[in-house]
Amino acid sequence: MTSTSFTTGGSTAPETIPTSAISYWSGIASPTTGVGTFTPGQATSGQAQTLDSSRTAYTLLAGTGNNSATWNPTLVAAIPAGAVNGIYTGTVTHSIS
Repeated sequence: MTSTSFTTGGSTAPETIPTSAISYWSGIASPTTGVGTFTPGQATSGQAQTLDSSRTAYTLLAGTGNNSATWNPTLVAAIPAGAVNGIYTGTVTHSIS
């Protein structure tokens, strides 16, 4: 998965939370379907990773045919000093390869 920075207003430095300040963990997939085994990239908050580079949410092990997984990831933002008040938006993209 990848992410954009989170911004508000005009996206100036005080209006931006960079991806290096956003932590992500995938948690445990539930429910899953198929015969595959899904291994989370970050099962717990202690394994959270910043989104300043591409990350793996899940790996499918020993699965063939139709398999699916559903999960509710957690994002935590470390608000930079000097950040302005506002509603910040960003995009987290999950890709399958």
